[in-house]
Amino acid sequence: MKCKYIIIPDLVLENEKLNSTEKLLMGIIYSLNYNDNVCFASNEYLSKKLKVSKRTITSAISRLKKENLIEIKVINQQRIIYLNKITWQNTSIGVAEFC
Repeated sequence: MKCKYIIIPDLVLENEKLNSTEKLLMGIIYSLNYNDNVCFASNEYLSKKLKVSKRTITSAISRLKKENLIEIKVINQQRIIYLNKITWQNTSIGVAEFC
């Protein structure tokens, strides 16, 4: 049976400044970053994945950035979400397709 999962690191899970949606979003960003520390997912994709509005995603991304968990860069009109170095180095990333 094929299944997928995300991991939410303790660094994120125990952050009392983040709400549940922000924590889940961080888990999705981690799962999309597991190879090269880059995430190209659009707010539309993320909103469909979490079943929330694009406005909620925009707000959540702003909070994650404010908490210094992610960095945002725009290159050639393409937004890229990077995990902050501290977050990336102190976390064991795990994504599995089979369990």
